[in-house]
Amino acid sequence: MNNPNPFELLLHQSGGKPFVFDNDDMRTLHFDEKYIQSAMSISAPDKLLLSYTRAMMGFLLFQAAPKHILMVGLGGGSLLKYCYRHLPSTRITVLELHAEVIALRNEFMIPADDQRLQIIHADAAAYMQAQQENIADVIMLDGFSADGAAPELSTSDFYAACLRSLIPQGVLVSNLWDHPASLVAALAQATMDTDWRIWWCRTDDSHNYVAFFVKGNDPAIFRPVVLSRARKLDQRFDLKLSELVPSFQLANQF
Repeated sequence: MNNPNPFELLLHQSGGKPFVFDNDDMRTLHFDEKYIQSAMSISAPDKLLLSYTRAMMGFLLFQAAPKHILMVGLGGGSLLKYCYRHLPSTRITVLELHAEVIALRNEFMIPADDQRLQIIHADAAAYMQAQQENIADVIMLDGFSADGAAPELSTSDFYAACLRSLIPQGVLVSNLWDHPASLVAALAQATMDTDWRIWWCRTDDSHNYVAFFVKGNDPAIFRPVVLSRARKLDQRFDLKLSELVPSFQLANQF
């Protein structure tokens, strides 16, 4: 009988809990054998390796200097670490449902909690329903289970609670993965009779769709204005936002 390879051995030893796998300079987070939940360069732990994470940083196009970012889903902390390093004036709160994921924070070189950073073990659906208005400038949704988007984070009530928690000019950015029809319906319901617009893009090298909820933004002037912002941001951040903007579409074109 052949010996199991290192990944299969870790998968077996994990007993169904999240685990870390190293392959040369790459460290990845897994819930099972199907998907990579997060990826990190061991030699450059703050770098965004996955294209969808760089796309989610597109919130900077609409809110370039957020005072408070609320993140749903910790994973390997890629977005947390990037924001913590590159937005030094920003306070960051992260909600994570699974204590086993939080327990791996040192493996992914996530900074300790301090005055700027707090990681909370919480059910994001219940947490957001209990929040008041105007608590965050940016909300980033990237909460997934082993089987994909968490159902409790894919309802119109949850999205409505998130939008209610934003400041008037805030931004909600969501990793929609492969935009299932049920989620698209939930987004439409959450924004019905409001002035929220949903712009979305798809990353070139993955299945991920990323949606940005913003107010205003006349479609006729949206692209040139946002493209100008992207070019300026590309001088500060290695995100290639100017390459992303031309692919933006309104949500009714899903």
